[in-house]
Amino acid sequence: MHREVSALISLIEDPDEEIYCQVKKELHRYGDALIPQLEFYWEANSFGPLFNRRVEQLIHELHYGGIYRRLREWKESDQDLLEGLLILNRYYYSTESEEELKQRVLKIRQDIWLELNDFLTALEAVNVFNTVLFKIYGFQGVHHHSHGHLTLSDLLNTKLGEPLIIGALYSWIAESLEIQLPAINMPGYCILAYEEMDLNGRPEILFYVNPHESGQIMCLEDLELMMKDLQYPYDTRFFQSCSRIEWMARLINAFINEAMAKQDKDKVQELRALQSLMLE
Repeated sequence: MHREVSALISLIEDPDEEIYCQVKKELHRYGDALIPQLEFYWEANSFGPLFNRRVEQLIHELHYGGIYRRLREWKESDQDLLEGLLILNRYYYSTESEEELKQRVLKIRQDIWLELNDFLTALEAVNVFNTVLFKIYGFQGVHHHSHGHLTLSDLLNTKLGEPLIIGALYSWIAESLEIQLPAINMPGYCILAYEEMDLNGRPEILFYVNPHESGQIMCLEDLELMMKDLQYPYDTRFFQSCSRIEWMARLINAFINEAMAKQDKDKVQELRALQSLMLE
């Protein structure tokens, strides 16, 4: 296979566009596993500018194709929200180690777990989360119209996060510790609902948490007042739980808005395809 791929790569700079299209089609069959080999040839710089330009484009196409495939598999499987965040992170940071990012998240989870016990009330448990995340680690919410704070890497490296990503970290850690803090569908924010089972085995919301504001505790009246201040029409759907797929679609929509603000039409098109995948 290596010899066959090398032969195809050598034809990338063929000036005949029809030949190049056929070569590209064949190389696409190998998927994103081919990227390291293409990068090796690109770094060797033994070909001309046409080769380098086409290889750069091919690497990007293979990288995006891998993201799309993985996201589709994630949607169809039982993988959790953290895995989805790692896939989206790969779209922006193709060389960053997903395993290293995951270990950093698990270290935060462990620090919270060490402070929890079965005798804590719901409010006390949330206070543990808030102390570790916002006082010890120093995470902060940033305004949702700012740029560059939407991915897991952004959050872990800068300690700054927009509502959806900082809420995702909070909610995933809680769920992994068997504490139910799913997001609700309130637009523009990421509000978590602290749920416990009632006597009939149905989830009951005790209160709400706003991770974007250092884990602020809120009641239903607070949310209704927030919606009024933001001039949102009252809609009971805003208080329904947000699924992991809906969460990812909302996060991708934030990526789209950022790309539109930067007038990056190609990225907008790619991200809209990923969003459509989540919504179909």
